[in-house]
Amino acid sequence: MARWDDGYTSDLVYTSGFYRELAPGWLGLAALLMGHRPPDLARPFRWAELGCGNGFSAVALAAACPHGEFWAFDFNPAHVETARALAERAGLANLTVREASFAELAEAPPGALPQFDFVVAHGIWSWVSPANRAAIAAFIRARLIAGGLAYVSYNVLTGWASMLPVQRLMRLWTEPQPARGERDVAGMIAFLRQLKEAGAGLFAANPAIETRLNAMGELDMRYLVHEYLNADWAPVMSADVAAEMEAAKCVFVGSASLADNMDLVSVPSGMLNMMRDTRDPRLREVLRDVGSAQGFRRDVFRRGANPPSQAEHVEMLDAIRLVGLGRKVEGEIRFSVSLGEVSGKPEIYVPLLDRLQQGPVTFRQLCEMEIFAAKPVSEALQAAALLVSGGFAHPMLALAPTGEARRACAALNAEIARLTATGTPLPYLAAPAIGSAIAADPIEIMALAGMAPDAADDAETLAVRIAAQLSAQGRSVQKDGKPVTDAAEAHAIVANVTRGLFAARGDALRHLGILDGRPAGGQPSPPVR
Repeated sequence: MARWDDGYTSDLVYTSGFYRELAPGWLGLAALLMGHRPPDLARPFRWAELGCGNGFSAVALAAACPHGEFWAFDFNPAHVETARALAERAGLANLTVREASFAELAEAPPGALPQFDFVVAHGIWSWVSPANRAAIAAFIRARLIAGGLAYVSYNVLTGWASMLPVQRLMRLWTEPQPARGERDVAGMIAFLRQLKEAGAGLFAANPAIETRLNAMGELDMRYLVHEYLNADWAPVMSADVAAEMEAAKCVFVGSASLADNMDLVSVPSGMLNMMRDTRDPRLREVLRDVGSAQGFRRDVFRRGANPPSQAEHVEMLDAIRLVGLGRKVEGEIRFSVSLGEVSGKPEIYVPLLDRLQQGPVTFRQLCEMEIFAAKPVSEALQAAALLVSGGFAHPMLALAPTGEARRACAALNAEIARLTATGTPLPYLAAPAIGSAIAADPIEIMALAGMAPDAADDAETLAVRIAAQLSAQGRSVQKDGKPVTDAAEAHAIVANVTRGLFAARGDALRHLGILDGRPAGGQPSPPVR
C-alpha cells in the first residue's frame, strides 16, 4: 500500500522560517524591475502557498497585509496544526490553512477553491516526484489569474551535481534504520566522514562534497532530514522548470533573488559577451547558472506576457518606495551575490544609505540625487536592487499601514516574543509598512515585548529584565553560537543590543510600522498593543 507521504519525509516536522521573496510586494518589485506589469497591491488580492510547512511565512504576510486573502496548503497534518495554532493566536481572519496534497489540489473541482493573484512554492519542486511537480504546475494553470505571478524555488543541478551520489548513499544508509531521528542523521554524517577518511575517491574527485559535509554539522537536524532524505531528490535545470511552467501558460520573468538578474554580479566577467550575444532566454538562464555554479534558484513567472508601455513602466518605477531596514554598516559595504561577495562603491552607497536613514524614499527621488546626475537610470535601478537584495532596504506597499495592519502585526509580534522567551525563537518581526517581515535578533524581540505600554524603558532596565528572564528559564545569552557564562558579559551583550535597538534601529522600526511614533524623550514608543 502506498504511503500517504508519497516518499517525502513526514515523521520529523520541518523548521520554521520566513522567506522574504514570497511577499506580494517583493514579487511585484521583481516583476516590475524585469519589465513586467505586477498585480495591483492597492486592491484586495489573493495569495496561495503550496507546501507551506509550519506556515510562518503565510502567517506573517497575512498579518502584514490584512487587505489580502491568504491560503496555505500542506499535506502534513503536524504542519497544518502548527500553522493554524499560530494564526489563531495572532487573531488572523484572512488566512485559511488546509491539509491537502498537491494531487488533491490539482484535482479539486472548479468551484472548490478561488483564483489567486499569487501562487508560491518554496523549496518543493526538486524534492518531490515528477507526478507532484506536474500537479503543482496543473494547480498554477487552473488557479493563477491572468496577469498573476507564480514563484517556484528549487535546487539547481549546476551546484548540486557532485552531491547526487552522496544523497543516494545517505538514503541507503538510513533506509534500514527503524526511525529517522537525529541520532540516525548524526550516524549518517559520521558514516560519510569515515568514507572520506578511508580514501574514497569520490571525495577527492569532488572537493565540493567536503564543503557541504563540513556544513552539515552546523545545520538543524530537521533541515538535514528534509533536505537530503526524501525518496525523490532531483536537482534540476532551469530550462526544464521553464518548460513545465510554459505548459501552465506562464512566462519566465526573472529571479526573485534580485541580484541574480544582473549579469555583472551573477556571471564571471569573461562570460559577459556570451550573455549579451545569447537571445534565447532559457539558454541565457542556464549559462547564468553554469557561470556561478548556481545551487538554488528562486524563479518568478507571470500568467501571460503583457508588458507595460515604456511611459507606463517609467511611471511605475518612479513610484517605487524604498525604506531602510536599519542595518548598521561598519567599514566596507558588501553585497552577497551568486559569485560570492562584491563591494559597493562608497561614493554611491554611503549617500544612499544616509538618505534611507532619513526615511522612505521613492525611486524618482533616488534618481534626483547628485550621485546619479548625468548617469543612466539603469545605474540607479541597479543600486536600488542591490540595496534591496542585500537586506539594506525593502519595497514598501502602496497603501499606508492601517490600524488593522498595525494591530495584526503587533499581535503576531507579541506571540513571536512569547515563543522566543520560552525557548522557541522565531527571529523575525512582522512589518505592516512593507507587507512582510524582517529579520530580528531574539534579544531585540524580547526587548520590544518588554517595553512598558505607557513609557519606553531604557536599555539598561530592559537588559536587566531580559537577562533575569533568561536565567529564570535556565537559558543563557549566546555569543558566536556559544553560551556566555559570565553574568557581566551577558548583561553587556544584552544592553548593547537593546541600546542599538533604540539608537540605530528605532527610526527604521518606526518607518516599518513595527514601532508606533516617538515620545518626547527621544526613545521609540512601544508597539501597538
